[in-house]
Amino acid sequence: MAERDPGVAERWALALLRVSLGAFLLLWGLEKFAAPEVTVRIWDKFYGVGLGRGLVPLVGALETALALAIVVGLWRRLSYGLGFVVHAVSVLSSWRQLVGPWGLRSGGAPNHLFLAGVPVLAGFAALYLLRARDRWTLDAWRARRSTP
Repeated sequence: MAERDPGVAERWALALLRVSLGAFLLLWGLEKFAAPEVTVRIWDKFYGVGLGRGLVPLVGALETALALAIVVGLWRRLSYGLGFVVHAVSVLSSWRQLVGPWGLRSGGAPNHLFLAGVPVLAGFAALYLLRARDRWTLDAWRARRSTP
């Protein structure tokens, strides 16, 4: 079997990472429209913020716009960085579940699914760090079009 061009493999890998992380964030943004009461409870329990139900669609719109910018690779430095920060806040706010995923210390119910947020956070970090190499993006396309 012939060796593949590593540049093409890198472009595919970054595109897959970008689209999957953007889709992940998009689901959280759309949830704010589909089930706003869930967002109010999450913000209260994990962030200690009493988010009014009327603000939930605004938060959802902002998160959806961010997710779409990530999916298409628009304003990579800003959108990839904000994606990382938004998810980092989410991961850090669930530190109790991360420290005791099986509920042994707290006596609570096991909920080890919070651990899945850690590799997702690493994915956001990798995408941000490699943003200049992510070539199949709207940013890169616009740059190619503006260069004579």
